[in-house]
Parts: sequence; structure tokens; C-alpha cells
Amino acid sequence: MDRKLIADMHCPYCAGSFKIARESQGDEKRIRYGLLECRCFQFPIVDGVLLLSLNKGYGGAEEALQPYVPMQMAAIQHLQKDDVPGLLAWMRRHVPLAAELIEGRAGAYMPFYARMNHTLEIAESEFLADALRYEVIGFKRKLYELRKWVRRLNLRKTDTGSLLGTYFISRFFAPRVNTLAMQLGQLPLDGRILSLCCGQGIFENLVAADARNKEMVCLDGQFLNLLITRKYVAPNASLICHDVQFPLPFNDGAFDGVFSSTCMPEIPAQRTFAREAIRVTNDSGWTFFDSVWAIANGVKRLDPRRHYRFCQNFFTRIEDYVPFFESCLVAGRDVAIDIPAMPSEYYGAPRWISGTARHAAIAEGKDTEISALITNPSKFKGFTSAKRDWLTAQHLAVSPVFETARENNGIRLTLRAQFANPSIDFAAKSFKGYPQSVVLESAKAKDQAWVEEQFNNGLLALLPKHFDDAVQRLN
Repeated sequence: MDRKLIADMHCPYCAGSFKIARESQGDEKRIRYGLLECRCFQFPIVDGVLLLSLNKGYGGAEEALQPYVPMQMAAIQHLQKDDVPGLLAWMRRHVPLAAELIEGRAGAYMPFYARMNHTLEIAESEFLADALRYEVIGFKRKLYELRKWVRRLNLRKTDTGSLLGTYFISRFFAPRVNTLAMQLGQLPLDGRILSLCCGQGIFENLVAADARNKEMVCLDGQFLNLLITRKYVAPNASLICHDVQFPLPFNDGAFDGVFSSTCMPEIPAQRTFAREAIRVTNDSGWTFFDSVWAIANGVKRLDPRRHYRFCQNFFTRIEDYVPFFESCLVAGRDVAIDIPAMPSEYYGAPRWISGTARHAAIAEGKDTEISALITNPSKFKGFTSAKRDWLTAQHLAVSPVFETARENNGIRLTLRAQFANPSIDFAAKSFKGYPQSVVLESAKAKDQAWVEEQFNNGLLALLPKHFDDAVQRLN
């Protein structure tokens, strides 16, 4: 937890300022273990992560993997005595996946995610079987017993290919994320950037490759997500575990940029979330809401087999987000939208649309999602034309949508069956689809224009360094 950041923070519950009540471990720049205090509570810092939520965090079946309130209580009690070894011993017993990440035993991302996902699926099955007592949610006990044993047998498998289509993993190489990389290349990334609902670090991975940013703050409701983001993507970020339905714990204008992706419709208190994100952005900065969607994406407002938030207030029409964002603006700010296209469409001027043209652009129906950018046009630093130095064979990998095999002249790519018809939350409408089979010639890897073309078509992806040992790097 960065010491300088604490000076720009306040308690989201009582609005009081923070002071360091106890420091168990740290250095000149950061606190690794300790307690922050306001006038209403003492909040623990566990391995650099500030546990700021005062409720169950994400809720639902995830509590079996990361029991938030017990962990917070254990942290406070141990850190009041500077007993870091005792806290770590408690975590090995009760939050073993987090302990693996903290102690450096987690290994590569994909195998770790596989273990975590299978454990979560067992917890989900038990959670939904128990919920059946209410008659309107959950699933039948026989189905639970079947799922439970299937999950436990799968836990013994080492093949992670079946997990490539899961949300968190596929986000690292989805065509939509390649597009996001190009959008971010047009924004000023210098200064302090806040990543809201950071998940497992997709945005942080893109920013790290760009190399312009020096200070990243990641906020999420799941402790494990924050540890994963730091382990595999952003080792120097400040991390905060907080429920975004409460006010954000930052002073007005504390950030040069604020970003969130895909999470807006998942947050019941959407207006609070949007207004807070805009509030903590300074006048010359930007607030970016990426991949906002509505009912057209095929989601359900009432989903009895969902393992959390069974009732969700999803917007009916995507165009309703324009007046929604307008209602969240502060003086001088304006909202522009973008209809996501393929990466090659972002080599010219920025595509952001403002004014009355926004509604017409959405009405054309070129995609089921929009992105929104909030700026103060009179004070905004302005768009950039980043060099995108990361678009090289040194940084990119073959997209995991393909199975790979080495040939004399390059790498043979064969499309995995599960990506023959990608879902709409994976690929933009403008995506033409993947080839069934193709060879990437090694001799062309030094040609940057060719490398960029493969990235723009989704054949290459920008993956974290320790994504998976089986990933085929282009060079």
C-alpha cells in the first residue's frame, strides 16, 4: 500500500481521514502489513492489500474460497500484536489459495486458475443445492451430487484447455481486448490511474505493456482477484478490497485516469458507481467505462441458478446509457461513446462520438456494447498517438484460441473447436472469425507491420509473462 496514496484517501463510511495506526512490515514507500485507522474503524493491510470492505465482499459461493469477514477479523487481531507469522498461518488453514499467492507457491496463471476454478465450482454446487430450500432458486440435490463428483474428478486433471472459454481467462486474448489496447493507446496514461473492478488484471496487463504509466491503483471486491493481479500483472500496484456500491475512498480529483471494464451492468448501484468514478477524476483527466452492455447480450435479470445476485437490474436498451451517463456528470464534463470495432480501425483519429450523433451511432446496431469516455473538453490533456512499441514478436504470443505445433518454417495454428463461433461478449460484431488453420512464418516475425496485422485479426495476443508454460510465444 503506497504511503503517498493514503494522503489522498478518506474513509468511505465516515469520511474521516486515515492515519497509520500500526505498521508491522513495510519500507520507505509501502506498507505491507499494518492497520489504517479513521474515526470509525481500523482497517488491516494484508500483504499490501487494504481490506476496506465492512461486509462480505463479493458474496455468494466465493466466500468458501475467501471468507472475507473472518479474514478481516483475523488480520486485525494478529496485526494489533504485529503477529504476521500467525496471520499467515491462519491464512494457510482458511484461505489456502491466497496463501499460495502471497508466499510465491502459485506457479503459472493458468494452472493456478484451474485449481481455483474447480474449487469454486464445487462451492457453487453446494451453495445452489442449499439454496433449493427456498424453492425459487438453486438446483435439485441429485444434480448437485452429480456436479460435485464431476468437479472433484476434474480437479485431478492437468489439462487447462477446457478453461480457455471461461470469463477471466478469455478476457486476456479476446478480440475485444485487442481493441481496448488500441483505444488505450490514444489516451494519456501518465500519472496516477485507478482500475475499478480490476478483476484479474486485463487492463493492468495492457497498461504495463504500454510502459507510460508509473502509478497504478487497483480496486476490486475480491481479495483473490487483487492478489492475482499483483502476482501476474502489476507487482507494484496499490491494492484495495472494497465494495464499489459504497463511495470510493479517494479525495476529489485524485486520479489522472479512471477505468472500468464490463462491470457497470453487474453493479446494482450503477449511478453511485459512475458518479464516484467521475468525482475522483481530475479536470484534465479521463473516466473510461469500457464494454457497457444491456439485455441484448442475452443476460437474465432473474437467474435462479446464478451463485450470487440472483436479481440484477440490467438496462433494457443500450441507448439508455447515454442519458444515464449525462445524469452522472459534474460541471464541465461531457460524455462521448465508441462502438467497438476491430483494432485496425483505431490507427487514425480517435473514434469517440459526442453530441447528438451518439444516439444515431447506437441505433445503427453495429455492436451490442458501447464504451463511454467522460472528459472536461476545455481542460482534457488531449489524445495521444502512442507508438505501441509492444506490438512486436518480443511481447506477443499466439492466441490460445489455437492449438500450436512447430513446423520448419514457423508455427502451425489449428483453431480449437470451442472458438469456431465466439460469443458476442468475446468478439465484436465486426469480427470476421478465425481461420481453421494457418501457418505463422518465422521469417515474418521481424516485420512489425505483419505482426500488427496478426494482432489486429486476433491471431496474436498480449498475454502476461507467466500466463501458462504451454503458451507459444511468437519469437
